[in-house]
Amino acid sequence: MSDGITGHTIEYKRSAELFNSSIATWAVSAAWDIGIFRVLDGADSFDIPSYAAEKGLHEPSLRATVRALTYAEVVEVDGDRVTRGATFEEFSRAKGLFQWLTKGYGSLFQRMGEVTHTAGRGDDFIRRDATAVSIACRDVNEVFMDEAFFNALAGLEFSVAADLGCGSGERLVQLARRDPTVRCVGIDIAKGAIDVGEKALAESGMQHRVKLIQGDARKLSQYPEFKDVDLMTSYLMGHDFWPREDCVALLRSIRTELPNLKYFLLADTHRDTTNQISDIPLFTLGFETAHALMGQYIPSLEEWESVFEEAGWKCTAQHAYSTPSSTVIFQLEPVSA
Repeated sequence: MSDGITGHTIEYKRSAELFNSSIATWAVSAAWDIGIFRVLDGADSFDIPSYAAEKGLHEPSLRATVRALTYAEVVEVDGDRVTRGATFEEFSRAKGLFQWLTKGYGSLFQRMGEVTHTAGRGDDFIRRDATAVSIACRDVNEVFMDEAFFNALAGLEFSVAADLGCGSGERLVQLARRDPTVRCVGIDIAKGAIDVGEKALAESGMQHRVKLIQGDARKLSQYPEFKDVDLMTSYLMGHDFWPREDCVALLRSIRTELPNLKYFLLADTHRDTTNQISDIPLFTLGFETAHALMGQYIPSLEEWESVFEEAGWKCTAQHAYSTPSSTVIFQLEPVSA
C-alpha cells in the first residue's frame, strides 16, 4: 500500500492525468512551431539527433517535447526514431486551436486568478498575442472552416468584398484568387494581425488587389475603401458587437453606411447551452472561459437569431460547423426599406 506521500494513491490519478495533459497541450503547440507535424506529414519517421541538428534544436528539449506528445499518443518513440501515433491526424488538424489557447491567450489564462479579482482588472488586464491568434485562426480556417465558407458563397454575385476582423487577410486572398475581377478590403484592430497579413500579401503578390486597414470595424464610415462593398464577411468577431442594443445599432449602421451591400456572411461561435460539462466539445470551454475573463459577453444562438430582423436583415440560411463547435455562418441579406 502507498504511504500517501509518494503520490501513488488512487486520489492522485485524476491530478496526474490533468497535469500531464497540460504539458501535452503545450507540446502540441510546440510541435507545430518546430515542424513535427510537417515532417511526419511527409515522412514515415524522423531521427531525433538528426532532426535536432538539421533544425538547430536543443536535443534534450526536443526529446522532452516528443515524450510529452507520446502521452497523448500523438507520436510513438522507439529509441531515436519518432513515428506517427494513434492520434496524430486528430492533433495535426486541431493544432491551430491549441496555438490559439497556448500562445494566443496563454498570458490571459496564466493570470486567470489575478483577473478574477476585480482589483486585477486594470486598463491593460487583457493580454493576448494578436499575431499568434491570427496565425492560429488562419490554420483553423483552412482546416475546418473554408469548405463551408465557399459553399455559402455559391450563387452569390459580388465585385468588392470586405472582411471585418480580417486577421491576416487570408480569407480575402482566397476570394481574390477565386475571381480575378474581385477587389478586397479588410479591417482589423490588431496591428500584429495586419503585419502578418501585409507580409503574406507581399509574398503572394496580392497587395494591389487586397488592402488591409488597421482600424475599428465598428466605424466603417471613416474608411472610404468600404463605400462600394457588396459582399461583407466577418469570422469569429461578431460577439464583439454585443451587448444586444449595440449589436442591433451596428447591424443597422452597416446597412445604411454601405448602400451597395447585398450579402453579409457573419460567422461566429455562440454560447453553448446544450452540453453538460462532461460532454463539452473541443474549443468551447477555452473560448467561453477566455471571453468571460475578458468581460466579453457571448450570445446564444437564439439571441443571435433575435437581432437580425430588428436590425433590418433577413437570415436566408445558416451553415453550422462541427468544429469549432457552436459556430454558425449566418447568411444575411438587407431588407429593403
